[in-house]
Amino acid sequence: MSYKQKIIKISFYCIFIYLFLTTGIVNSQSDLFGEKLLKMNQFKTVKGYLLNKLKVNPNDINALYLLGETYYKLGNKDSAHFYFSKGIVLNPNDYNCNIGIAKIMIDNSNNAEAKKIIEKVKLLSKYKDVNVMVSIADAYISSKNKQFEFASEILEKAKEIDITKPMIHIISGDLNSLIDKVGEAANDYERAIYYDKNCVEAFYKLGKIYHTARNNNESIKAYTNALNIDSTYIPVWRDLAELYYSIGSYQKASEAFFKYIQLTEPDLNDHFRYATILFFNKEYSKSLIETENALRKDPENFIMKRLYAYNLLETKDYQKSLIAINDFMSKASENKIISSDYEYYGKILSKNNKDSIAIIIFEKAMNMDSTKKVLYENIGASYDKLKKFEKAVEAYYNAITFKINPSALDYFALGKSAYFYGGSIADTDSLIKIQYLQKADTSFTKVIELSPKSHLGYFWKARVNALLDPNTITGIAKPWYEQVINILEANPTKSPKDLVEAYGYMGVYLIKTDDIKGSKVYWNKIIEIDPKNEDALKYKDLKEKK
Repeated sequence: MSYKQKIIKISFYCIFIYLFLTTGIVNSQSDLFGEKLLKMNQFKTVKGYLLNKLKVNPNDINALYLLGETYYKLGNKDSAHFYFSKGIVLNPNDYNCNIGIAKIMIDNSNNAEAKKIIEKVKLLSKYKDVNVMVSIADAYISSKNKQFEFASEILEKAKEIDITKPMIHIISGDLNSLIDKVGEAANDYERAIYYDKNCVEAFYKLGKIYHTARNNNESIKAYTNALNIDSTYIPVWRDLAELYYSIGSYQKASEAFFKYIQLTEPDLNDHFRYATILFFNKEYSKSLIETENALRKDPENFIMKRLYAYNLLETKDYQKSLIAINDFMSKASENKIISSDYEYYGKILSKNNKDSIAIIIFEKAMNMDSTKKVLYENIGASYDKLKKFEKAVEAYYNAITFKINPSALDYFALGKSAYFYGGSIADTDSLIKIQYLQKADTSFTKVIELSPKSHLGYFWKARVNALLDPNTITGIAKPWYEQVINILEANPTKSPKDLVEAYGYMGVYLIKTDDIKGSKVYWNKIIEIDPKNEDALKYKDLKEKK
């Protein structure tokens, strides 16, 4: 057990021991602490707690009963039978242990013997103990061979004795939930709350019902009410986290699951779930830790191996991510691979400069899932890295086509690739060259339109026009470089190289137009930024024509 896990475990026990002491639970006949742990499905903790109690007092019948219930819920019926029977040896008329034995008999289809025991218990209670009736009804609905009619009859009799007991309505709600009468179940839990406004279990189960019915607002409200009454009611935090996760509120899901992890002794599945929630909340470093811990315990867990590779990419450990994704993909059967596996595989390959393969993998992702057309951006970037600009242009154009509202960055990427491809074409193919440069010009015009305060659209549009006027005769790039200067002179340290290029163009253009004095202004400005600039040093002392 890690240091962190020890701290969590200690904090868990401290909370509950505090509750144990402050509520005055001191006798085995009313072990609310153990019952609460059992209701919250904290089986590992309640088992250790009850075994320790029995070491102190082996004749604690209630502890024997609760331990039997714990083993029953864990599916270990032999151990459950052992502890129920041990309680009956101590007190043959103990209601709970007898009902526990009856429940096991119902599971084994020994209904006749089970009925005898239940009738004995009812007789002992003189048919007037609501708790006994509720326990019998619960046995009928929690056993493997559920008997809803018998349970319903028992609950109706319990209501006749005392309808104000919340547990009657909670078990009735459980019954209706099992037979898919969701509305009636919700009404049952509402009635339990009506008779006990602090009934945490009823609020919790009401929240679950609303979640099942996809009434998320009411579910959150019910869960919140439960936590306001008892913030240590562990399952609420888990289910609240799951609800937030299901509606995409990953930050809230992460916070709720963290509280759940703090209060419980998390099992492997908890670590799996927490890792997933952290990943979707973009807490990649934390998610990576969880996946690493999970894989130490279950090295071949398919989901965790996937998430491990994803997290390594997101945390920029590119070499490890390649090893991890190769391992994952090599062991995954084709029917288990999802589109995001190909997406991440492609991204990891690209980060490791394996762009030719990455392009093929990105295409696989898009073929598997048509919503992944955004990956044309990644294909374009890979073609850029391979200096296959013509194909990059095609990819970026496809990406823009599939987007509802393309961004300035989308047009910027398209423009740059078109610029580089156009610039690489020989003048003998002037029509194709001009075609691509015009495509670049149009793209940078869109960048300016979408991001007018940035200098980049103007700067690259200036470059395009400079290529269209290679001898700087018409000066068609001049107004765009002037815009660059206007923007960057307000913040010259932002992009000094771009500013130097703009000054340089203006210096050359003014020389070409015989404005030597004006040209020298720009060369001196360059020297202020770059004192060793060869062109500036060459032209700064240029003599004016007389």
